[in-house]
Amino acid sequence: MKKSLLMTCALVALTAGIAAAGPGGLNLGWNDCTGDPPSLDRVFACNANTGAGTTHTLVGSFVAPCCVTAASANEVVMDVQTSGLVLARWWELRAGLCRPASLTGNVDFTGGPFTCLDYWAGFASAGISSDAPSGNRIRIKVLAALPAGHAQIGGIAEGTETYSYKANVNSAKTVGLGSCTGCLDGACIVLNSIKINQPVGTPGGNKFISAPATRNFATWQGGVGVDCYGKTPARNSTWGSVKALYR
Repeated sequence: MKKSLLMTCALVALTAGIAAAGPGGLNLGWNDCTGDPPSLDRVFACNANTGAGTTHTLVGSFVAPCCVTAASANEVVMDVQTSGLVLARWWELRAGLCRPASLTGNVDFTGGPFTCLDYWAGFASAGISSDAPSGNRIRIKVLAALPAGHAQIGGIAEGTETYSYKANVNSAKTVGLGSCTGCLDGACIVLNSIKINQPVGTPGGNKFISAPATRNFATWQGGVGVDCYGKTPARNSTWGSVKALYR
């Protein structure tokens, strides 16, 4: 009986330890990572191409899982779905389409916001690319990376919400000659996954996060006509177009 009880207690302790480690989680919002704000919806009058309020910044963040001790890069997958049967032309952010210069990536948080941990501390660089549309969806990928051999001392404590990237969408070609239709259409932007890369041999290895922490999606123009909760991920494709930016 005593032996059985000891085995049971050991099993409970082991199970508790596994549960405590946790898989981490994802958050997405406009302008910041968490709290109130960020805004989970972005409403824009679609009446200007430049000026105040015409750059729209999505901030992706993650709640760290166990054992992120030497993160060197983040590989991010994000999908945009608009309300029509085909992707709204305003969201055609790929070369050769309607607004090819309207999407930029950024991982510099040294000037704010300051709500969550800035692990990159101004040392990382970022690349961003968009796949070709598939129906009413488009996939966006971000690669954030520190210089070779550089990792922040101490890593990221488990449970710490940490900035990953900013995706900036400007308002070029919203109005006037050559404008792209669909700015007023509802859209859902989903942060599908972040892979946290660590150097080969790092205890715990790379980390892959695909579950939401609080909310892994944000909406545009109220998301009218789009089911964010029932979203279907767009097709996968290679990372070559993003990684090529670092060659």
